[in-house]
Amino acid sequence: MPRRSPAQVRQNLPSRVRPGHGPRAPRIPGLSGPALAAIARIERRPSWPGPVSEAWRRWRALAHQPGPWVMYAADEHCVCCDPFAGADVRAVLEAACAALPRRPAAELRALLAPLDARFLARTLNDPFAAPGDPWWSRRLTSA
Repeated sequence: MPRRSPAQVRQNLPSRVRPGHGPRAPRIPGLSGPALAAIARIERRPSWPGPVSEAWRRWRALAHQPGPWVMYAADEHCVCCDPFAGADVRAVLEAACAALPRRPAAELRALLAPLDARFLARTLNDPFAAPGDPWWSRRLTSA
């Protein structure tokens, strides 16, 4: 019986993870390495609401949602398997901007600015919204 090569043997072994070096967090395209490292540091906090990269991905998908030019601001995701469990994704991003140091926060805000502008242009103002609410929740929703 022929012998398997060492590469074939290693292929079936579970991957080793060094202590303190878990799986890599998803990246946000356009952010520098120090900004991503700062985001990873704030996401390690036990009270943090959710992953910033997932919130950014969902905010981008909402801003670039296909359909008519005027849309209703509704983030349609399954409530039972949603990692945010009802948290507003833009609120998670705003909390990240507030928690990050100055330069990484500026980088994240620069990435959010075109998405925010597109979201504002495609949604309508809710005249019955409370004036103290954040700007993204003062838009008309379908519900």
